[in-house]
Amino acid sequence: MFAEIYEWLTTPCPHNARKLGYLREAIAIQARYKRHQMRWQTHLDASKAVIQAALESPGNKRIAVVLGSGALYDVPLDALVRTFERVELIDIVHPKGARQIAAAYPNVIVRSEDISGTSQSLAAMPRRATKVPLGGDLPIFAPETDLVVSVNLLSQLAEIPQAWLKARTKVTEDDQRTFAAEIVRRHIQWLSALKCRVCLISDTERHYVDKNGDPLEPWDSLHGTSLPEGGTEWRWDLAPAGESHPDLAIQTTVQGLPDFNTGEPKGAAK
Repeated sequence: MFAEIYEWLTTPCPHNARKLGYLREAIAIQARYKRHQMRWQTHLDASKAVIQAALESPGNKRIAVVLGSGALYDVPLDALVRTFERVELIDIVHPKGARQIAAAYPNVIVRSEDISGTSQSLAAMPRRATKVPLGGDLPIFAPETDLVVSVNLLSQLAEIPQAWLKARTKVTEDDQRTFAAEIVRRHIQWLSALKCRVCLISDTERHYVDKNGDPLEPWDSLHGTSLPEGGTEWRWDLAPAGESHPDLAIQTTVQGLPDFNTGEPKGAAK
């Protein structure tokens, strides 16, 4: 508990990110990782393997950008640093441990930016607002960018914005869901428009697992949006029984696409 309080007090963080709860969630992810590292390791290794495949593709190796770099648990930073002239890590919160790791590499840049494009408008909303805010600007990439990686980010982009609307406004549940879906669609459309290679890793559905190990009916992680076919797929044992549900574990299906822009269709409704 004291370590988490210290992290909260000392981690550099944009004001809006702290206000909306992004720093709190980043600290919570680190705590969950410490509890479930062995459970998560297969997923983290699979994520790194997809990124490794993307960075080994032919072409220029000038700048690589990692979206959702977070604590760097799922990012093969050593390999990226050896392969590219510059590596840019973009996330709304960079934990202190990740900043320390990044600081060891002279060609790594840490950028604290909102990948969803919603934090500024959400933080400015008055209580009891009834309309969803407009999306803001997304991060800008240098023309020399040859690889963009979206790592275990897509399904998470709308979670805090949607929770903020639910807790702080009078926006209807239907409009909240529409807003969340638009955040996901916008991210996919943004990646689809890039001219460089794009690597995308995201869970696509989640399900509870009963005490016998049998999966229950899954639910969509991407608010009705689908990813291109291809790449690799695996299961992530996200949480044991008692973590998020008193009796049921949670497992996700994850898809890794080392070359996202070669697949079709993108952004289609399921």
